[in-house]
Amino acid sequence: MNVRKPIDYSAMFAALDTLMTAEMPQMELYREIGRLVSGRPEKGAAVAAAEYLCSTYPDASGFSPRNLRRMREFYRAYADNPELLALALKLGWTQNAAILEECEDSRERAWYLRAALERSWTKAELLGQVQAGVWLQSTLDEQPD
Repeated sequence: MNVRKPIDYSAMFAALDTLMTAEMPQMELYREIGRLVSGRPEKGAAVAAAEYLCSTYPDASGFSPRNLRRMREFYRAYADNPELLALALKLGWTQNAAILEECEDSRERAWYLRAALERSWTKAELLGQVQAGVWLQSTLDEQPD
């Protein structure tokens, strides 16, 4: 049975409140939430943040524990690469989540970020291209089959 250790998340919750009232674009909000959760050493920080957001902001959506873990991974994936972050911020969350979950390294992610933007791929189209390994077979000059 998993029993949580008593951890003081009050500073993280206060920072989440600040973010939620900042009225920033969704992708920037998700990146900042990912930064906050990533900065916590506790394994359960994403779950605690998700529970807090769901209870404090019941009308807001997209704050499941799984999505908070994705936000953390989103932040970590692009924290040291402002060029790729700029591309990722231009896509929607579902496309970014697909790229994060399906692509193994930053070169592959970079290719799919650019391709999705240039070709206006939906999530389903993007997943199809990723699963087909199109980035290995094509350049951005070519249209995939």
